[in-house]
Amino acid sequence: MFGSDNYRLWHGASPMARFFRDSDPGMFLVSGSDSTVRDRAGRDYLDARSSMWNVTLGYSCEPVKAAIHAQLELLPSGTVMRYEHPTQVAADYAARLADTLPDPLNYVRFGNTGSQMTEAAAMLSRYYRRMTGQAGRDHVITVQGGYHGTGPLATALTADPVFQEFSAPLDRFVRHVGTPDFDETPGTDPVRPVLDLIDQLGAHRVTAIMLEPVLGNFMRPVPLRYLNRLLAECRARDIHVIADEVTTGAGRAGSMTVSERLAGVPDMVVLGKGLSAGYFPLAALVVSAPLYDRLAGAEHPVGFPNGSTTDGHPLGMAAGAAVLDVITAPGFFASVRATAAYLTGLLRDALAGHPAVRTVGGEGMMIGVELAHPDRTPWSVADVNRLRLACRDHGLLTSYAHGVLPLLPPLTISRADCEELARRLAKALHERGPA
Repeated sequence: MFGSDNYRLWHGASPMARFFRDSDPGMFLVSGSDSTVRDRAGRDYLDARSSMWNVTLGYSCEPVKAAIHAQLELLPSGTVMRYEHPTQVAADYAARLADTLPDPLNYVRFGNTGSQMTEAAAMLSRYYRRMTGQAGRDHVITVQGGYHGTGPLATALTADPVFQEFSAPLDRFVRHVGTPDFDETPGTDPVRPVLDLIDQLGAHRVTAIMLEPVLGNFMRPVPLRYLNRLLAECRARDIHVIADEVTTGAGRAGSMTVSERLAGVPDMVVLGKGLSAGYFPLAALVVSAPLYDRLAGAEHPVGFPNGSTTDGHPLGMAAGAAVLDVITAPGFFASVRATAAYLTGLLRDALAGHPAVRTVGGEGMMIGVELAHPDRTPWSVADVNRLRLACRDHGLLTSYAHGVLPLLPPLTISRADCEELARRLAKALHERGPA
């Protein structure tokens, strides 16, 4: 019998009772190929969420598999956390990864998850203040609609009311501003709420601002003009800018990073998910030379006290290097952008005329279908989840969020699978989605 009495795995963000209601052992995934996964009952699903947005090269990327196998034979484990023996594969990969980012983002710390590294970024900013005689600059500002992970500090950085309420107490020095008016209604300044909060706190008490270039909870791209203005305003106030590119980095937004498109360079960039294409836990914090140069000197009595046993694991380093070979090959990012445009067009055509669909948009292969009721109120999370379950019944795996159905298939999805994705979503929406 399938139920809580004999099922020992406790997982997911939803209550287990909901899982037992919506699933059965036949749905457990057992294999994958290209953009498709198969469950225990033999059903195939087109994976439009890339597992957890991280299987960017699909389930059949042989170069990555081969690199992991080769490293497993050579040096299966190692650490960069302590001592004087970092692995050669970590040093080599760090150099290659840094070379893909704009100067002066030249130094890399490795971790296992994006949540771990967003926390590391905020902690590093505070550590920098203490090491440079600026104790008291503790506040970190984030934006509503961004997602920065879960953990003691990452949950505080993620401005989700549910996360905030049920995981409290959290870091009291994290402050949030509402989602900016990126449409710039006449007479409004989208950066003003951030500047007002800085003025309220006092710039001398703010250490950093963390922002996703595409707000992950809404699939909403942040305009470059907003990012550039925010970067300039923070630079003038000596406030660190941390770009959370855990999702957008490594090709998901159609380039190595969104940060490389900016007029200036963030002080730190957090990468994750696509770094290893989901084949091994891997994330990174890339730090600018000015910060590194002030912190790496021997005069500081305490090194940055942050890290874990498996940071820079050799298998992850090998996977990351193999992914770089794939995504930095000539034409790869252009192909991602072209396929994303093709899929977006298909979705707009397939969903045209449905009363619930307001827009289909996003950035690169981060596509959001915005859904609203006739009175224009966004669909609730429960509404979108019902659509997700309908999609699942039609062999399509998707994510879900408040007012939007996020679609993040592998960057390597074929044109034929794009067509199938649009067809299955349209069928699920017309058959099961609320009007």
